[in-house]
Amino acid sequence: MDRKVIVAYRTDVGLERSENQDAYGYWSDEASLCHLLIVADGMGGAACGGVASRLAVHMIHERFFNQAERQTPITERLRGAIIEANRAIYHQAASDPRCYGMGSTCVILAVTVGRAYLAHVGDSRIYLVRDHRIARLTRDHSRVQRMLDDGLITEEEAHGHPDSNMIERSLGPRATVEPEVRPEPIELRSGDTFVLCTDGLTGLVRDEEIFEVARHAPAQAACDALVDLANERGGHDNVTVGIARIGDDMTLEAEVRL
Repeated sequence: MDRKVIVAYRTDVGLERSENQDAYGYWSDEASLCHLLIVADGMGGAACGGVASRLAVHMIHERFFNQAERQTPITERLRGAIIEANRAIYHQAASDPRCYGMGSTCVILAVTVGRAYLAHVGDSRIYLVRDHRIARLTRDHSRVQRMLDDGLITEEEAHGHPDSNMIERSLGPRATVEPEVRPEPIELRSGDTFVLCTDGLTGLVRDEEIFEVARHAPAQAACDALVDLANERGGHDNVTVGIARIGDDMTLEAEVRL
């Protein structure tokens, strides 16, 4: 590849849950010159949320890198992988009464030579830190996001809203799902930093705080600092953070003060 891709992640059960139902996957495929990162957040009961998120990550990986898909455009590979994951979770739930209604969010980042491709379902997010600012690249499929879009609540009211766990689109609960795939790739620049995370982070840590941590620390240190910050603020949910940085990572860890 023409630029190094530094990848780091951390997932944590948090302070109030007994099981971590988040899942994370990362693969670097030299044959197709592609890095694939996935973050998923499972829903649906004590046992099956974790089943759903792990199945989502596994199926997306398997379908995306299937030999028969290598010549398919990446946007279509992402769409097909999400649809396949949805089908697998739906059928698993149908075959096991204990897992009825289970589901999972997912966010996917595929990095190729000079370009990044994105897809998602649910309220896990992808951010891009570039040029001294942070941009949210995904739109939550949630009741709160819909109320925000309709002008019923403000950005301030949206943060920590009591309906924040009401997801309107996810993998598994229905036989079909419509993935949201960014139609055009992002042209990469050296220093671009992508942050993938579950709502265990964004429910407690604001976008500007994610920006301050992600731009001031090496990738792994930034993941650790963000997870620690969510836990310091209550850690009421599982929290997973993945970071992909384009180009060389920072050599010195900065002290991040928030």
